[in-house]
Amino acid sequence: MSTNKARELLWPTDPKILLRFAFLYVGQGSSIIVLVRDSDSYKSILVDINLDSKKGGVNVPELISDLLDGQKLGVFVNTHPHNDHLKGLIELSEKVAIGEVWHSGHRPGKKHDDAYKDLEKVMKKVKDEGGDVIQLEGSRDEKSIGDARYYTLAPAEYVSEDIADEDQETRYHRIHEQCAVLKFGTGSTWVMLPGDADRDAFEKHITQYHKERLNAVLLAASHHGSRTFFRYVEEDGPYLEARDAIDPEYVIMSAPRQEESEHGHPHDDAVELYKESVGEQGVLHTGDNRYSFISDIRDDGSYSGIRDDKGELANLYRIDGGDKTPVAPLIVGTRVDDRPMGS
Repeated sequence: MSTNKARELLWPTDPKILLRFAFLYVGQGSSIIVLVRDSDSYKSILVDINLDSKKGGVNVPELISDLLDGQKLGVFVNTHPHNDHLKGLIELSEKVAIGEVWHSGHRPGKKHDDAYKDLEKVMKKVKDEGGDVIQLEGSRDEKSIGDARYYTLAPAEYVSEDIADEDQETRYHRIHEQCAVLKFGTGSTWVMLPGDADRDAFEKHITQYHKERLNAVLLAASHHGSRTFFRYVEEDGPYLEARDAIDPEYVIMSAPRQEESEHGHPHDDAVELYKESVGEQGVLHTGDNRYSFISDIRDDGSYSGIRDDKGELANLYRIDGGDKTPVAPLIVGTRVDDRPMGS
């Protein structure tokens, strides 16, 4: 494999691209690359990581190593310390230097203790190497990163403090309520990355506090397309205020094919509720064809829509080595539907 293949596919070459997002196919989990223009280069951010060899997921550490080509990973963000958002972090830290770690501050129960210990090890390593470790707290403040802007919408400080005092079993069940929720963009054009934030997180905390800041052109579907964004159980009436306030044009679900998912992700009822908002062609699923999806925001605030990689990253960077069979090349500007960009 060419050591520059990931860079060839993902690194922006047009200096007018302010932000590039790459939603990787990683099986039952999530991993999103955010490249933020920073003067004459790009600052790299990786939001969560997962390795899923059983479902042919991308080998994220290998891909990131190629993509950065000797550079440091600017920020690793962990939205919450569950295995499917942290698996592979040690391997990543052995492949590339990490400048900062941002995390939710949640301490999970025993089921996810190994993943959390890996996070602690990497945070210590980053600190020892002179980097920063930042516990995220929700705020109304818009902050700058490189030439772009971002919001931390959750977790609220009082939520973190409340959950920290709970017993281990209660903390385990409230982890998605304390999930970090981030939004990157500029002007009126934003992409929202909510991790696994659930109905409790949005209905009890985020929507009422941030309603005027929720709008985003693209939404990463919370919790891999789970119904927990809308419902506690399938029989409940759906909570739609958060979806409607976000009002996205596209929704991307990071999950394997439903029959491969041990949790049945994405849930059919959740998919239908997303389709009500963005239409059938606006709902994209990484697991359908092992596709990763790429989307750009330009420096004038215009939005380029979404293109897919035709499964090339999953072929070239499969954890089990893959068959390395070339696939159709990524065509810059390819759309997943025929709507005008930014419509």
